[in-house]
Amino acid sequence: MFVIGTAGHVDHGKSALVRALSGIDPDRWEEEKARGLTIDLGFAWTRLPSGREISIIDVPGHERFIRNMLAGIGGIDVALLVVAADEGVMPQTLEHLDILDLLDVRRGVIALAKSDLAQEEWLELVAEEVREACRGTALEDAPLVPCSAVSGEGLEDLQARLDEAIDGLPAARDAGRPRMPIDRAFTISGFGTVVTGTLIDGRFAVGDQVVIEPAGLRGRIRGIQRHEQSIESAEPGARTAINLGGIAAREVRRGMVLAPPGLLRPARAVDVRLRVAARHPRPLRHNATLTVHCGSAEMPARVRLLEGDAVAPDGEGWAQLRLEAPLAAARGDRFVLRNGSETIAGGRIVDTQPRRHHRNDQTTLEALRMLLEGSADDALLTLLARMEPVAWSELAAKSELEASEAEAAMQRRIAGGAAVLLGTDALSDSATLISDDGFEALQERARGLVQGHVDEQPLSGGLPREDLRSRLRLGARPFAALEAGLIERGWLAAREGRLDLPGRRAELTEEQQREVDSLIGRLREQGARTDVDPSLDPELVEYLAAQDQVVRLRSGVVLLREVYDEMTEQVRALIAEQGQATLAEVRDRAGTSRKIAQALLEDMDQRRLTRRVGDHRVLRSS
Repeated sequence: MFVIGTAGHVDHGKSALVRALSGIDPDRWEEEKARGLTIDLGFAWTRLPSGREISIIDVPGHERFIRNMLAGIGGIDVALLVVAADEGVMPQTLEHLDILDLLDVRRGVIALAKSDLAQEEWLELVAEEVREACRGTALEDAPLVPCSAVSGEGLEDLQARLDEAIDGLPAARDAGRPRMPIDRAFTISGFGTVVTGTLIDGRFAVGDQVVIEPAGLRGRIRGIQRHEQSIESAEPGARTAINLGGIAAREVRRGMVLAPPGLLRPARAVDVRLRVAARHPRPLRHNATLTVHCGSAEMPARVRLLEGDAVAPDGEGWAQLRLEAPLAAARGDRFVLRNGSETIAGGRIVDTQPRRHHRNDQTTLEALRMLLEGSADDALLTLLARMEPVAWSELAAKSELEASEAEAAMQRRIAGGAAVLLGTDALSDSATLISDDGFEALQERARGLVQGHVDEQPLSGGLPREDLRSRLRLGARPFAALEAGLIERGWLAAREGRLDLPGRRAELTEEQQREVDSLIGRLREQGARTDVDPSLDPELVEYLAAQDQVVRLRSGVVLLREVYDEMTEQVRALIAEQGQATLAEVRDRAGTSRKIAQALLEDMDQRRLTRRVGDHRVLRSS
């Protein structure tokens, strides 16, 4: 399937030409029909002489409705630029040309409409004017066809030229990551919510679970239509209407995107390569606030140039767009920047989840160039360095590569040692990846955290393993792989659930040793009714816990190890005798206080020795 999109000045006959080609009136609103003025997107379809069935998007030409034009023009394959023969090139002719160029629409046909209203000599002058206007744009060499929707003159030639423009176009890419920018949402009685748009990057089928981003609305596809015909699945590149279950039409608006759950992460900033329109009279300056149009969405954004203070007309530059609202977009998507009345610039999204960058930083600029121009292997490794550590499913989705190409590229990088799998030997969706340099940096950071901890608390037995894992924000398996590597290199040592520097021993001063001896004596004397002085140095308690001489429980309870073990066995024996036990019964059997009994039972629950059932504790099965 291919999509043709009209472009051109208001009242130049775009809608009439679409009607003549397809037999379908693209104007949907009564106001449009009454005024003879297209104000919103219109849709039609037809079959070309080759037998190809095409979709047609008709856009408004009035300057007040450029935002509506931009909501539909981004997904087209071929542009149909319409210029009225009796008027010639007008302001929106030029602006639409700039927009097509900035969106990188590379194929097109120029219709010199209303040719029945112009003399031959005038037609030649207008054709020359149109050629001059298109010079330097993507439509510079596009065929020009005089035609009339009224007389029918030139319509067959126009259809043939559209066929030729489509010849050689590759089929729409199926990357296995379907998404559809929504340009309409409405309700049909008896069916419910329907959304329409141009499907890209994958297929949708009836029954698929979907989400509408950035709102996070979840639903299911109940039905699909293409050109008013029901189908079971829709292929990429098709104009598609999708009936959704579980989502109300009032919750959906133009600019949202339909996608599988988990595919898109709405962005509040995007890194881009932009180009300023050649016809724009002024440079684009750093920190300008403009409106970004991407897919069918539009929102204000601040343009942070990453090199220099301005980009001249027809010049290019790197920038980060700081968005006022979340944008559901993917790497590679095209966009246009406007200031409300002028089209300023446009370009391509390079990263949808970037960090905030320092300006004029050559490392950042080189990474962005690699993302835009590098091979699949280079792009993956660059993305990995910006996201690591990261799950393979997330990295692959962000890569803009087809699934098989992305997997082959990553396997090459793993085999070459440039990328590292953490905690697994196989590349799977859940596998965690990190670059070789990133793994080295992660190990350095882990060792630094342990070093910092023992410097601050020299009497501790090291940094608790789970504390380190939490600070590094790693899953259990990736952290276990990191820990094993650190121990194997001799950078860290594992002791009693803690990680410490190898060979380090905590040594007490004479004064600290006296305090420790005194504390142990009091704990032994008090037994199960211990009441530790709250002013006691917590570092000494930490030291004793690391030496397994005391056990720390909740609520500040500290028990001598032999006392703790004895009380635990008493509780287990009590429950074994009775089948269950209350807090009061545990307190009485252990000869302790309610506070200590409570802390002991909570600890036994956590160690999965006991389980609470109402007001009782029961033993867990082995």
